[in-house]
Amino acid sequence: VENDTGDKYVAMLFDTIEICVRATTQTYVDSLKKQNAFDAAAQKVAFQMTYDAVMDILTDDAKEYLANFYGDLTLYLTKRIEAEVVANKK
Repeated sequence: VENDTGDKYVAMLFDTIEICVRATTQTYVDSLKKQNAFDAAAQKVAFQMTYDAVMDILTDDAKEYLANFYGDLTLYLTKRIEAEVVANKK
């Protein structure tokens, strides 16, 4: 049962990050890039938008489980979001 729960929450996390990164790219990043206005400040805003969206979507149970599983959930989310952004660029 524990493995099923873990698999469910990890899959949920990966899917949520992927969807939120794509949504931020489509609704925010792409338009700024077309205007040559996607600077360091805009990158921080894009990250925060994505991070907030992920945290809004994850249930409290998922957050608790993932925090226990990964340790520092904020740090892990930061690294996963950054990795997903890089993967989307390719």
